[in-house]
Amino acid sequence: MRRDDLRARLRFYFITDDGVDGFPAPDQVRVALDAGATIVQYRNKSFALDAYTEVEAIRRLCRVYGVPFLVNDNVLLARAVGADGVHVGQDDATPRLVRHVMGPRAIVGVSVSSLEELAHTDLADCDYIGTGPTFPTDTKVDAKAVHGLTGLRDIVNRAPVPAVAIGGINPSNTMDCFAHGAAGVAVISCITRAADPVQAAAAMAAACGIPASGRR
Repeated sequence: MRRDDLRARLRFYFITDDGVDGFPAPDQVRVALDAGATIVQYRNKSFALDAYTEVEAIRRLCRVYGVPFLVNDNVLLARAVGADGVHVGQDDATPRLVRHVMGPRAIVGVSVSSLEELAHTDLADCDYIGTGPTFPTDTKVDAKAVHGLTGLRDIVNRAPVPAVAIGGINPSNTMDCFAHGAAGVAVISCITRAADPVQAAAAMAAACGIPASGRR
């Protein structure tokens, strides 16, 4: 995928939530895709093999909607299900190894939370970085220190690849992230834990500048 095409795909980045009851990941993804999400990541830190069918269901949905599908951390799961790429953290498989397993056309992303991490991360095999938390968040119990919009801009200015802001993103602060150089915003709880996820997803799409005519 060309860099310009990928940058556009990163704009409304939806990540599944494995910590919400009564709202399965495939249903979360359908709501996000219907609203206009431009890329989807499956994230499940307690993944077990019996959840494989839900990953397949999400992969099929993304194919129907023509949206790239990534898997968080689990490179073998991504390869098995035919995902379009993988996103890894600082303590996961290296981007180089991910690229070796997934192939040259895969989308490879890595989390970078500070300038220090950026300096020590080999981005030669990366297509984008995810950086945050930009704002306080309760979704990730292991989230690192909030670096704010200034920290976002600092990382964007030094990163050789597009950056996606994550952490506490909602419709009211999305444009601030774009104004500070983010190629996209990654969201979880502002949709999955909203009183009305459909309405929340539509609000995020509007904040990302996705026209109603481009939604399903």
